[in-house]
Amino acid sequence: MNTQEWPLGRFFSFLTKQYIGKLTLLLEHTPVERYYFPLYLIGKNNGQMNQQELADQLLMDKVSMVRIIDALQKDGFIERKTNPEDRRERRLHITPKAEPWILEIEKGIKEANEYFFSLLDPSLHANFQLILTELITKTQDIPANQFEFFYPKK
Repeated sequence: MNTQEWPLGRFFSFLTKQYIGKLTLLLEHTPVERYYFPLYLIGKNNGQMNQQELADQLLMDKVSMVRIIDALQKDGFIERKTNPEDRRERRLHITPKAEPWILEIEKGIKEANEYFFSLLDPSLHANFQLILTELITKTQDIPANQFEFFYPKK
């Protein structure tokens, strides 16, 4: 397989599918079918964050975040509750249905990460995370959320 001419995004796309596939296998015993990490973050910060704070932590746009929150709420894993100190704000809370699975998601993420790192020479681990972190940090200003990748340009 010659990957020298691939766009960098193709690597990320393939690895994302493989990672999510591995994580899904590790968590198939749970009722959670998707959005593991957002649910995990909500669970770890139960009632202490709103949608915007979650979107900021996940480096996501508002529209995508609303879709994820709506899906998790529809599946019965989270609730939006009015903040008693600021009635305009809604805090994210996990439900009793989600509560027992937060630690399982944490364990699954850890196992998936360990699996993928086990495929690399140990000398590459620190550099790999450093490179990815640097790419994220240095590309945050690209207005990617302004582009509609799946629709024809007008």
